[in-house]
Amino acid sequence: MKRKVRGLKRILKVRDTQKKLKEIALAKAGNHCVALEHNANRIRNLQNEALSDTEAINADMLSARMELSGRLVDAERSIEASIETARQDFAHAERQNLAARKTFESTEKLLHSHLRKARKAEIFKTDIRHNILYNIDNNKKKDQSR
Repeated sequence: MKRKVRGLKRILKVRDTQKKLKEIALAKAGNHCVALEHNANRIRNLQNEALSDTEAINADMLSARMELSGRLVDAERSIEASIETARQDFAHAERQNLAARKTFESTEKLLHSHLRKARKAEIFKTDIRHNILYNIDNNKKKDQSR
């Protein structure tokens, strides 16, 4: 039983490490989503500034604004696709984290169950030993008194 408990303790340590790694991956995925959303907001703000009501001084300035506006639209499309991918990655990391947490908790419950069984078995063994020794002594006394 002790060997089984030691094995479960090792497994529990591994599960704990897996759980921590999944938590770190979840945090990284969340930070990545937040950073991409922040960049998308910056791009939208730049696009609004480029399309503001400021008059163009000459044709070159108007051409530069139009090109900048086109590039910002392209950047916004690509960052929206990146945000969607990042959200999917975040959802995947969240599921992995939940699974790792459940696995850790079930392993922990199993370990505690085996520890309780081992303690009960040890108590039972000591009780039986005590009872056997007590009974042997009583039988010797009965034999001697006869």
